[in-house]
Amino acid sequence: MRRIEIGRLGKAYGMAGGLKFRGETVIFDLERVYLEGLGYRAIEEIEEQGNEMVLHLAGVESRQEAEQLAGLRVYADQEDLPALEEGEYYYFELIGRPVFVDGQPFGEVVDVEDGAQERLVIKARGASLRAQSKTYMVPFQAPYVRVEADGIYIEAIPGLLE
Repeated sequence: MRRIEIGRLGKAYGMAGGLKFRGETVIFDLERVYLEGLGYRAIEEIEEQGNEMVLHLAGVESRQEAEQLAGLRVYADQEDLPALEEGEYYYFELIGRPVFVDGQPFGEVVDVEDGAQERLVIKARGASLRAQSKTYMVPFQAPYVRVEADGIYIEAIPGLLE
């Protein structure tokens, strides 16, 4: 069984044990989560407060109890995650994949940044230390990026990797 980090608990919210949650919206599809160092907790309710999520967990019934959990990492078991449509990926599935540019080995995905547009953060591999420390951000949804079983293939366009 593999646990995937899906977010963190933020500050306590309200008096009834709510906690702000920063992380993946996949939490709406889960019945339980694993809290760092504490074990599983059932999700009783998730509220949307503007652009934030407030999580109510079983056994957390007061503000004081919630304050003790603030900052903990939140995980989901991989088998609890809902199946995705073909061509969609969870970020954890992309991290660590080798990257090829124009068919040649280039580096590996070290992170995926979310925002107006998802971006792959790629650490280059090279002969020199300078080349090895360089990272690149590549828009993930671009037509010149394709995910294959053995890695991520990028067709270099002018200015992309400069």
